[in-house]
Amino acid sequence: MGSPAWTQTPPWIWLPTHSEDESQPGRYFLFRKSFQWTRPYGLREFLVHVSADSRYRLFVNEQRVSLGPCKSYPERWYYETVDILPYLTEGENVISARVLRYSCVHTGSSSIISTELPGLMVYGEIGGLSVSTDASWKCLQEMTRQIIPHSEWNFLLGPPFMSNNERVTESRTLSGWKQPAFDDSTWEHATFQFRPVKMLPIQRPWKLTERPIPALPEISGTFDGVVKCVGPTTHDQWNGFIKGEQELIIPAGETVIVDIECTSLTTAFVNLQCGEGLGSIITFLYSECYEKDLGIEIAPFPMPRTKLLRSDSTGRLYGVKDSYTVADGQAEQTFEPFWFRAFRYVQLHIKTSSQPLKLKSFSLRETSYPLDITTEIQAGPEINKIWDVSLRTLQNCRHETYEDCPFYEQNQFASDSRLQMLFTYQLSSDDRLARKTLEEFHASQCSDGLIKAQFPAGFNSKQIPQFSLYWVAMVWDHMQYFADKAVVRRYLSTIDGILHHFDERINKLGLVGRFEEDTWPFIDWVNQWSVPGKIFQSCMPQAYNTTGAATVNSLLYIVALMQAADLCKFMGRKDTASEYSIRAQALREAVNTHCFADGFYLDGPSTKEYSQHSQVFAVLSETITGTVARDLMVRTMYDSALVQCSSALQFYVFRAVEKVGLYTQMFPALLKPWRRMLADDLTTWAEFEENPRSDCHGWSACPVNEIVTQLYGVKPSKPGFSRLRIEPQMDLMPTGEGTFATPAGEIKLKWVEDGNLEVEISKDIEAEVVFRGSVYIVKFVAGKTVNFLKETESMVII
Repeated sequence: MGSPAWTQTPPWIWLPTHSEDESQPGRYFLFRKSFQWTRPYGLREFLVHVSADSRYRLFVNEQRVSLGPCKSYPERWYYETVDILPYLTEGENVISARVLRYSCVHTGSSSIISTELPGLMVYGEIGGLSVSTDASWKCLQEMTRQIIPHSEWNFLLGPPFMSNNERVTESRTLSGWKQPAFDDSTWEHATFQFRPVKMLPIQRPWKLTERPIPALPEISGTFDGVVKCVGPTTHDQWNGFIKGEQELIIPAGETVIVDIECTSLTTAFVNLQCGEGLGSIITFLYSECYEKDLGIEIAPFPMPRTKLLRSDSTGRLYGVKDSYTVADGQAEQTFEPFWFRAFRYVQLHIKTSSQPLKLKSFSLRETSYPLDITTEIQAGPEINKIWDVSLRTLQNCRHETYEDCPFYEQNQFASDSRLQMLFTYQLSSDDRLARKTLEEFHASQCSDGLIKAQFPAGFNSKQIPQFSLYWVAMVWDHMQYFADKAVVRRYLSTIDGILHHFDERINKLGLVGRFEEDTWPFIDWVNQWSVPGKIFQSCMPQAYNTTGAATVNSLLYIVALMQAADLCKFMGRKDTASEYSIRAQALREAVNTHCFADGFYLDGPSTKEYSQHSQVFAVLSETITGTVARDLMVRTMYDSALVQCSSALQFYVFRAVEKVGLYTQMFPALLKPWRRMLADDLTTWAEFEENPRSDCHGWSACPVNEIVTQLYGVKPSKPGFSRLRIEPQMDLMPTGEGTFATPAGEIKLKWVEDGNLEVEISKDIEAEVVFRGSVYIVKFVAGKTVNFLKETESMVII
């Protein structure tokens, strides 16, 4: 099905006097069009299509109606479709937009793309009325709202990945610009942004495509309490204010500092409404937690930070800031950032001038991808708590893309996304965001065969070759859960290119050798692999730098070859599957020959460096199998001298102990990092224990996988759940109850301490159920509950 006809000549507009500014990462622009409206009889909707470069917020008669465009890349530039009919009134109306344009000549956001041309596009026509963008639209650069430049960034927080913090001065001349009666006579008329040249086959930089995922909801909410305040206003006054019970007056010439909290870390738009208070300056500091006071507020470089009890208010809040200056003589003024913020605490620093400041309300609107989660569990207080924190972590790292962390970067990395996508499948049958992610990384494939490690990307970032292997795992996971042959078929050639890249780098020892010099062969954030002052030589076994080969790179490649072989078999490409299996076996032999000594796998050939990483992936790649693999994992888990896997790779540690049959024995110890985080009062899971820079990171939510596929034991036995496997870990969890979403229907499990297992499935399906050491083949009838204590005699045992 092709694109609608209007997308072939969409009406992109911009300011006639615009030029890109090399001094700023981004600028704001305002657009509006007034029109008369009389509702035709029987009209049920008025659809409008909207997009912009780089981002827009669309309003109709002051009301928010759309935010976009969905993160994308030029060859698949998304537009949103919204029904504006509910917002129209009889008579004078106005449609307006605020557009944030990231410069194409200055480094801006790392996850929002800009093309060489800025632009706003609105297309909407009905009954002779057009609200489409054209010369009747008026436009203006919003000089009073600015992105805080990199020169003022606090590098204590790390690099300025997002470039979206704002400095806003309320402007009386712009008051009411979203209202129909606003006087825009001094604004410029917009001009069309793209004009074809005779006989030249020049195309627009944007290939418009309908948004593939739902619009992100913005759910109204309030803050949960005041932690502490300094100044003439009291704690009780602030609590009454944030609960909407009273307004608050800050006297003239005063300074107030107040820390306001949410029960848990969230991603939301904040909204502060105030009245009179000319010249008052309000600074919003958004923070994940309290931490040790470093004795300084800003620094020109990152510094080691200490986070213990996250709610300990004797510590200090560090974070990003917005600034808002109040204007004079307006009954109501509002600050709201263009982009959502991530925070658990917001600190307001208010400095009033010669007038008192009236604060009317302070609220938030929470936003994230609206995943319809139908998996629910009841597994006891501790596991339930771990589950809830895991879901909250994933929610905050899921918007228009999967994100590594919402607070610092909001980047979609292949390694992080592979895990987040898998956890999504275990929570919901909605795979739309996952499909979008698969397509984006596929579209990023470079001429050397690798996909980009991070994509979409607002600027060229360092390539991480191994992350392409995790994308192979993404496709394999989707096949396991959904068995969609069209998806696998589309991406097999991309997988071929990735695997060819690694095959080209097999050295004379038969191992994966060096990658290109300008890449970052990242494996894991561990202190022992840090090279001071040389970040791009860090985060990998030092054997790579000294010998030119890291064992784990060969092992990761073997795992990808195994998964690719499975995908090829699934599609009937038996010869290619055989070729990949032969490659994998040759690598296993090379690793066993050159990288094994003293009972452990070395981090590189002829070195004396060892890590958990090499042992874990030796098991997962089947380079070592059977009882010797089990013995290796026992030694691996108890040898503290080995470099330990961080949170980024804990999922793979779980998989290795599962593979060798040690899961029940090792699970309590493996759960310790999450128990420690709960004790430190985290409400989302941290990026790492060793360096807790981010308090919310998607890869740390792997308890979702462990609870669903191990404790409850719900997983596909064959691709797409054509056969289901149920293998609850009753030794680890004496009682359990849950409902699980799968493509094969909803599954309900329940067991109690007497060992009785009850299973009900919403569709007819064949399943293998492990109960009391035996595997039963059961043909479930939709809606019928099977009691395994009573009915095992009628089942087939294998």
